[in-house]
Amino acid sequence: MADYLKDYQAELRKVGDVVFKSRHRSPFLIVIGRAAELVGESNSLDRTMVAAPSPEGIHAVALLHRVFPVTKAANAPRGPIRLGRSGENDIPIPEYSISKRQCYFDFDAEGVKIIDCGSTNGTFVGAAQIAPAEPVLIKDGTRIALGRFAFEFRTAVGFHAHVKSLLG
Repeated sequence: MADYLKDYQAELRKVGDVVFKSRHRSPFLIVIGRAAELVGESNSLDRTMVAAPSPEGIHAVALLHRVFPVTKAANAPRGPIRLGRSGENDIPIPEYSISKRQCYFDFDAEGVKIIDCGSTNGTFVGAAQIAPAEPVLIKDGTRIALGRFAFEFRTAVGFHAHVKSLLG
């Protein structure tokens, strides 16, 4: 299973456009950098740390360019796609600045919506923090900040185009 953009680039190079598109039909979140610095010293996975805006664009090596499919986990009950630090989520991100239940994604006739679950550090779409329990429509290329990390949302079509553009 691919975890980083470089893995998806290698896959696209190997299998070509048609097979790649057939394998990857869901949206993705790509870690594009650090959005904030933590306030506090604990890095415990048991509690969420409060984040403050990052004065520098220092990238965290472990998560940078990491790719997370926006899909339900295997054998998960129907409903929205949940993201958080806990392994009980459909999209688990083991990062202590992300809440156990950070946000979720819902699909409807308008498109994909992101909803914050009342997380400690909030969920930001662009530069604006979204209100808990208020759905916000997101589109291909939308920037999202969760905890101290910035992500880019990509639809399946947008993800393929993005990966292809990186091949040169």
